[in-house]
Amino acid sequence: MTEDLDNIEELEAHETAGTLPLGWVILYIGLIVWGGYYIVKYLPAISGWTQEGAYEQSVTAGGK
Repeated sequence: MTEDLDNIEELEAHETAGTLPLGWVILYIGLIVWGGYYIVKYLPAISGWTQEGAYEQSVTAGGK
């Protein structure tokens, strides 16, 4: 006459077991897209952007 109160299988939603929440999937895909953009935009081998070039551009633009 003992009740099994700790039976987790009764509380588990079987139709969603093993799936990620939608927010996590959106975040994961968004981070991959952002990472690709960041690499293309700021990797010197691809974009030619350098910190020194950005500094020189800001100094010359500030002097005018």
